[in-house]
Amino acid sequence: MASVAVDSLIMKLARLLNEEVTLLRDVRTKVEGVRDELCLIQAYLKDADAKADTADTSSHAVKVWVNQLRRASFRIEDAVDFYIIKLAPHPSQSMLSKFVFMITTVVPRHRMASEIENVTASIRKLYEDKQALGLSPSSEQNVAERTCYDLRMGAHFIRDDELVGVDYAKKLLTEWLIHREARRTIISVVGEGGLGKTAIVRNLYNKHKEDFDCYAWITVSHSFKEEHLLTTIQTLYENDGKKYLVENREKEGDKCNLTQKLRDYLQGKSYMIVFDDVWEINFWECMEYALPDDTNIRSRIIITTRDRGIAEFCRRSAPVHIHELKPLPADDALKLFLLKTFQFDHHGCPEDLNELSQRFVKRCEGVPLAIVVISGLLSTKKKTISEWQKVYDSLRSKFFSDPHLRSFYLVLLESYHDLPYHLRLCLLYFGLFPQDYSIKCSTLIQLWVAEGFVNENEMFGAQTLEEAAEDYLAELIRRSLVKVSNVFVNGKVKSCRVHDLMHDFIVRKCEELNFCQVVSKQQFGFHEWTRRISIQNIDKSAFIGNDQSFVRVRSCISCGIEELSESVVKSLFSGFILLVTLGLEDFPLDHLPEVVGNLLNLKYLSLRKTKIKTIPKSIGKLQKLQTLNLRDTQVRELPMEINKLVKLRHFLSYSFASKEHRQHLLGVRLNGGIGGLTDLQSLAMVDTSTANGDDIIQEMENMINMKKLGIVGISEVNGNGVCNAIKNMPNLCSLSIKAAKNCGFLALQALVDPPANLQRLYLNGTLQRLPEWIPKLKHLIKLSLIGSRLAQDPLPKLEGLPELLELHLDHYCWNSKVHFKCGWFEKLKELTLQRMNTLRTLKIDKGALPKLEVLRLGSCPQIIEGADAIQNLEALKNLYLIDMPIQFKDDIALNIPYNIDMPIQYSNDIALNNPKDIDMPRQFANDISTPLKENTTLDISPPLLPPPQLTPPRLPPRRGQLKVKVLQDLASAAIRSLSAA
Repeated sequence: MASVAVDSLIMKLARLLNEEVTLLRDVRTKVEGVRDELCLIQAYLKDADAKADTADTSSHAVKVWVNQLRRASFRIEDAVDFYIIKLAPHPSQSMLSKFVFMITTVVPRHRMASEIENVTASIRKLYEDKQALGLSPSSEQNVAERTCYDLRMGAHFIRDDELVGVDYAKKLLTEWLIHREARRTIISVVGEGGLGKTAIVRNLYNKHKEDFDCYAWITVSHSFKEEHLLTTIQTLYENDGKKYLVENREKEGDKCNLTQKLRDYLQGKSYMIVFDDVWEINFWECMEYALPDDTNIRSRIIITTRDRGIAEFCRRSAPVHIHELKPLPADDALKLFLLKTFQFDHHGCPEDLNELSQRFVKRCEGVPLAIVVISGLLSTKKKTISEWQKVYDSLRSKFFSDPHLRSFYLVLLESYHDLPYHLRLCLLYFGLFPQDYSIKCSTLIQLWVAEGFVNENEMFGAQTLEEAAEDYLAELIRRSLVKVSNVFVNGKVKSCRVHDLMHDFIVRKCEELNFCQVVSKQQFGFHEWTRRISIQNIDKSAFIGNDQSFVRVRSCISCGIEELSESVVKSLFSGFILLVTLGLEDFPLDHLPEVVGNLLNLKYLSLRKTKIKTIPKSIGKLQKLQTLNLRDTQVRELPMEINKLVKLRHFLSYSFASKEHRQHLLGVRLNGGIGGLTDLQSLAMVDTSTANGDDIIQEMENMINMKKLGIVGISEVNGNGVCNAIKNMPNLCSLSIKAAKNCGFLALQALVDPPANLQRLYLNGTLQRLPEWIPKLKHLIKLSLIGSRLAQDPLPKLEGLPELLELHLDHYCWNSKVHFKCGWFEKLKELTLQRMNTLRTLKIDKGALPKLEVLRLGSCPQIIEGADAIQNLEALKNLYLIDMPIQFKDDIALNIPYNIDMPIQYSNDIALNNPKDIDMPRQFANDISTPLKENTTLDISPPLLPPPQLTPPRLPPRRGQLKVKVLQDLASAAIRSLSAA
């Protein structure tokens, strides 16, 4: 595909021409010329890419044309980047320096100018060749659209017994279809391609269409046009036994007349109209006035789509029910696999193929179409382990060419083609990470911004690049192309991944486009035009004797290297001349070489979880650097040259003293100032206990873009300075402050008007009293008070925080009683009470904490009352008891309401400091007489050490899920890590 490379280059050239980069007059003219040539050819790329993606041999010439254009784009990009790094005069140079520079660089500048001229001529020639290849501008029809009817043909003829695992969906949709509102209502079935949306809706349509006066099925596909209004009218007429005359088309040809015609026909009638495979939001803009909303008449509009946003858009003028179709559970997926693979084999699945069957099913991740196409391929093969293993190992290579698998490939291709080019770039980026790898959203967003994927011309108002990239990710999730792996307590996506077969598709596309290439033990070499490499599972021997050039590589992500020699490390850093992003998380690196300063194009550098101890002064040369991640390294101080990184947006550098003491958070000392880093949005954790700590805090007052701030080593005397800095950060969302050792009090009362959007607050240190500004935080979702040692319980002041979801209180007050009253903390989901040395009574009124799902109680040695209070937590799902008195645990066992639907699990895999403190009664679960509560399960891990000869009792299965985790001394270290979050 040429569009990805060309569109990306056009945006890059436009940015270059608008930025402050000093371009010599002749260079600027040449850059503008090549940009104009690319803009001319851009209109033909959609049609060219579509034809190049076909398996037809007649498309060979178009594929060659596309490859040549992509190669030309790469050559231009290389020439421009090399010029900026090596040949562009610096604007601050003196006249004499500029003159000397011009003389000494005349030869390379002439060489670069000739390269741009040659490539421009090549692009001009390609533009002239377009007509001979039959390419048309802005073609709306692509390969996926041409085959969409074929892809959906089978879905219209699936028998009931072939619809596996969809009983709930059918029941729910039938309820919405038949028994709900007597008015116009939209029912939307949403999900990724291949989940069976069309098959399920067609099944319901055939069963219930006669329940309505009028009915029609319209396949929409990629573009909803006025012709679909005409098709709807014609279908309704034909289903009603009437004939819609062709000559009527001319009379009613314009949109307004067609809308009125359809509206008149449906007025006063109940109707069911299915719009299958809707891709564009403007679908509803075309149809909402054509479909009448008659009072007391039950009419239904059913939409199948991969984009949830389309269904949401319809809410503006009609009730909408959305059912998000999920992949099949493992048992149903296996059932479908066996049904389709052995449908003509009466003996069923041979026992020796059971394990491979499970592996195939797991690879499909519950997507019915993927299961069906792979089953179809296996049904043609011999039923032997060797034959099936061969198919399994070659799935990725067969994905495009094998006729059995190609239909699913086309489904994925259809979704890919529908993306604008910037979202294609973002989706392809998942190819740099291993299969089934969940990546943190914050990391992904920083990488996209560094790569220049965010189109600044499409940003809204004061929106930052990171916020725009976040919207890109949300759209990929909304389009069912990216899966959510984990979420924060407020529902915001924390990490994400792509489906295994989607990953196969992406990797193939990446290789085809030279977008990126996976470098592994099996294949260390890569194509000379590859722009990005992902190093996965390689040992040092793979680098020995390898002289491959990294000069064109823009990104390098490491996902598994065992060991590297110093010479190899140095050669790697010196070879990446044009590198933009370098991710070396968990890389076997114990020092950062000086040559890192030669990576002048670098914008993203992650050394997280490496063993480096120092940062060289040459880091100051990386003046384009946007992200520097030194988390979980042994770096304790930074050179003063760090202040030269004026474009730095995210700086993360902190670690923990040890795995066992994760509450001991360590920041980084700055030998120089940070006053020049005014673009910073994330800064964590800065150690201000040094001699220049006051100066650093004062310099923070100019960081008005800050969103995430973490400071350690705060003393009582510089508390006011911290408050002054914070009040100048209107966008601050997360604030973490840890006091210096033996500092006295955290003096934070001077902050009168806190940042309005503050969502997360972590305070670690002694407080004289609760700062008055904390209860004013209307958007706060997480609050952590550690070691506060307050004389008065702050809960009465905190209970009114309207959005609080997570509250962590660790040694926060000296009270002997903690009382949660009725109506307090109405939205709270997670609560931790820990290291309450004086606490004797825990009281929770009925109606308090109505949505609490997780409760952690730890290290409260004096507690004697409160086990019965747990009964009032109606929504509780998980209860953790960490290093609590034995009697209190016994009382919990006798009072907690729960149901049990699994055997008690005995586990000895956690080492205990104090084996005596495991006196939980072994049979307590059988002795509980408290009324059972739905949606709860008991899971004790590790509760106690049963004698080896005893078999744990199996309790009768019941409903729900409540997990009671009884953890011990060393296990408490994991929970205490919250203190350092």
